Amino acid sequence: MKSNIRDALETRLSVNSYLWPKNTDPYEFIEAILKAGIKNIGLNTDFIEEYGVNKLKQELSLNKINVTSINSVGYFTDNFYFKQHEKIFNYAKILKPDVVCVISGGILGGPNPISSEYNFENKNLNIEKIRKESLNQLLYLFDKAQEQNLTLGLEPIGSWEILKKGHFNSIASCLNLVKKYEHKLIIDLYHSFADTKLESFLKNSPKLGLLQFSNIKFDNNWRPTGRLILNKQNNVNNVDISKYLKTVLNRKDRINVEFEIFQSDIKDTDPKLVITNLKKELLELL
Repeated sequence: MKSNIRDALETRLSVNSYLWPKNTDPYEFIEAILKAGIKNIGLNTDFIEEYGVNKLKQELSLNKINVTSINSVGYFTDNFYFKQHEKIFNYAKILKPDVVCVISGGILGGPNPISSEYNFENKNLNIEKIRKESLNQLLYLFDKAQEQNLTLGLEPIGSWEILKKGHFNSIASCLNLVKKYEHKLIIDLYHSFADTKLESFLKNSPKLGLLQFSNIKFDNNWRPTGRLILNKQNNVNNVDISKYLKTVLNRKDRINVEFEIFQSDIKDTDPKLVITNLKKELLELL
C-alpha cells in the first residue's frame, strides 16, 4: 500500500453514528472515535438530539473532530419528515458538516413506509408523477440550504429500495439535478455498487461530496438486504470496496470516506469493537 493512501486514510476516515445504540451513552461514541485515532464522524439526528446539539458542538471542537455528514433531510413523499428540514438545517449551521444528506423517500411514503400505515394492495406506482412533484421540493431545499451556506449531498438510492427509501436512484439522474447548484452527491456503495457511472464519477467528478461504504449483505437470492462490517470480507459475495476507497483517497480534493452501518446490521456486536478494529481492517484491505 502506498504511503499516501495510508496518510489519506488517517485524516479522511469517518464513522457514522448510526451504528451507536440508542440506550448507550452517546459520549462513549466520541470517546471510541478518539481512542481509534479517527478524526471525522457522520451524525444522525437521533444521536444529535440525545447528545444535545450545543454540547456536542463543544465536544467536537475541543477534540478537533470534523463532521462529514448530517443525516438526513428530504423524504419528499412524507409531509411530516419533509418538514423536519428546518430543524436539521439549524443543527447543520451549528455543527458545520461537509454535507447534509438528502434522501428522496419511498414511492409509498417517508423513511419507513413498509408498515401498517401504508397499504400496497391494488395500488399503482406512478413513479414519473411522484418524481416530478419531488423535484419541486428538492429545488426548494437546494435554495434554502444555499441561503444558509449549507452544502447538500443528494444520495442516489438503490432501485431495489424505491418503495421504502428513495425514488432518485441513479448517479446520472442525481448528477443532472445538482449540476446547476453548488450542492453535491453522496455516494453510498450499498446503494450505488452496481451503477454504471460509479467508477468514473468517483474518480473524476467535482460533484462528489462524500463516499459512504460498508460491506454488503445479500440474501439467498443474491439481492442486497443490508450492510456488514469489514471483518466479513471473506464472504463469497463481496463488492470490491478496496478499489473504490483507493480511487477516492487518491483524489487531490480530500474527499472523506465514511463507514456507514446501522445498529440493526451489527446487532449484538460491540460497536466499540467495530470502531477500534476499523482502521486496521481497512489498512489490510488497501
